[in-house]
Formats: sequence, C-alpha cells, structure tokens
Amino acid sequence: MEKTISLYELSNDLLELMDIEDCEINEEVKSQIIEQIETMIEAKSENIIAVIKNYEATVNAIKEEEKRLATNRKVIENKVSRLKEYTKECLEKTGKKKVETKLGNISLRKKPVSVIIEDESLVPELYKTVKEVVTVDKNTIKDFLKKGMEIEGCRLSEEDYNLTIK
Repeated sequence: MEKTISLYELSNDLLELMDIEDCEINEEVKSQIIEQIETMIEAKSENIIAVIKNYEATVNAIKEEEKRLATNRKVIENKVSRLKEYTKECLEKTGKKKVETKLGNISLRKKPVSVIIEDESLVPELYKTVKEVVTVDKNTIKDFLKKGMEIEGCRLSEEDYNLTIK
C-alpha cells in the first residue's frame, strides 16, 4: 500500500528544497519540484478543509441535538415536579402521611427549618458578606498599549495567526 505524505512533511520538503543552493540542483528541475510540492500542499489543504467542515457540521448537529434533549429533559422535569406537588397536596388534604404500594412508597415529612429573607436591606451588616471580583480589562489595556504607553506586566502580541476556513 502506498504511503501518503502529510502536509507537515510536504511543508518541510518545500522548505528544504528552497534552501538548496542553485549549484547543487538544476534551476528548472528545482522549479518543477517546487511546483509539484505546492500542488500537493494545495490538494492536502483541500482535503483538510473538507474534514474540518465535516467535523464542524457534526459538532453543530450535536449542539442542536443537545438543545433538543435539554428542552425535553426540562419538560419531563417539570412534569415530575408538578406530579410531586399534586401528590403532596392530595396527601395533605386527606391527612395521610404515608401510602405504600408494590411499586414504592410515598410519604410526607417535615422540611428542615429554613430562613426566608423578606427584605435584605433590613438585615444587619453583621450577617452579610461581601464578594469582590477582580477582572483585567484587556480591551482598555490594548488601546493604551497601541498608543505607545507601557503597562507593567502587559505587552501586545502579534505573533500568532488565526486559521480561517471559508
């Protein structure tokens, strides 16, 4: 079976070929090989684009299915909640604390004591806690750095690229 050459290998071959001195290889032969490698890189890139688009379509389909399933789950959870509330009300109305069946048992029990805050502004400061969140405003920092200002611990980065597939 024929071994396929990866995009990585093609890229390395192209770089190596471009570094070869003209005296080591005929310029016309070198040009033809470069053209062949570039054609192969283009074909590999096209295949990679197809695979990426296929994966992206699969991811989108999975996300849509997750949304549909989450909606269905929520509907069923609401049904369960309403059935439990309905059953609780019926048991309270009849004064029954427990019903035993072959499938399972239903019983009422007292809830633990809970605190209800009716007006938070009336609660003394002693019983309040302050939560502080600190975030760095990267957009403002970027604007200042672009204007030539220096900010300790920060720098602009133009070293990376984004891959765009259309």
